[in-house]
Amino acid sequence: MRSKRKRTTTFSKGKLLISLMICMTFVFTTGSTNYHSEALAVSSLSQPINIMYSLLTKSHFDHTDEMNGYVNNKIQAFYILKKKMDQEQEVRNNPENHALVKNDKINAETNLKDNGSSKQENSQIKKQNEQKVIYLTFDDGPSAFTSDILQTMNTFDMKGTFFMLEPNMRKYPEELQAIIDNGHVPALHGVSHNVSKIYRSEKTVVDEMTKAQATLMKMTGTGTSLIRTPYGSAPYMKPSYLKAVEAAGFQLWDWTVDSEDWKYRNGEYVERVIQQIENFKHKDRPIVILLHDRKSTAEHLPSLLTYLQTNGYKAEILNEQLSAFHF
Repeated sequence: MRSKRKRTTTFSKGKLLISLMICMTFVFTTGSTNYHSEALAVSSLSQPINIMYSLLTKSHFDHTDEMNGYVNNKIQAFYILKKKMDQEQEVRNNPENHALVKNDKINAETNLKDNGSSKQENSQIKKQNEQKVIYLTFDDGPSAFTSDILQTMNTFDMKGTFFMLEPNMRKYPEELQAIIDNGHVPALHGVSHNVSKIYRSEKTVVDEMTKAQATLMKMTGTGTSLIRTPYGSAPYMKPSYLKAVEAAGFQLWDWTVDSEDWKYRNGEYVERVIQQIENFKHKDRPIVILLHDRKSTAEHLPSLLTYLQTNGYKAEILNEQLSAFHF
């Protein structure tokens, strides 16, 4: 009896140690990726708790369900490499099984084509960055402050992309139409903006975007496939979710510059954006600025646009022809 209890205690201690190591990895990793800030506002506390709870209570813990996007991607990459090595070993052990060799050759040729396409896309993005092309994006609208944002954008002759919530489209129909009439791009942000609802399954993600898409079409006669999931795609959009929205015809966009305007009230977000733009070193990523359709953002937007205009930046709109960036 004592021996069994001792083994159980040792096993629990081992799981606790592993959970603490994963939590530390999560903290160091996410701390180095500044463009995840909005997601971390929701998940920085809950994710480590979820990881520890899952490790301590589940006998078969799916770590990729709980970790943030960066760590998840690293683990997925490890599994892909391991699978490839296992396949190669199986071919060596079974020379007559030439089908695997043929499939590997086909996959290699496909990867070469993909790499060529990726190099071309990276070259285009690098050229855009050199030309100081940026993308202004606004989440959570329309709102009572949309008109102020549009007026400021018109004054500076700049265009933006608005990722809108379905209930707000119905609540502010005039502002919704004004976004389109002024030459900006309408895009989708879902319905609930509630983590426990939209990310319940891949179906709930697709359903929310489909509902928002239908409402936009019904109210304005305008369609779009551009989406941004609440709090960004990491860590909530699992690989199966990403495949589901792609299969449904949606193009998922995150951001590369996080203003954190949801947190600041006195225009501090302007300087934060400027610092990130001036220190932007990702040659393979477009400069996509995350803003929100809210009062404090509207009030201090002229300061940001003055900086952009003075320093030669050109604000363009997202569209389906661009290669979408997501975490």
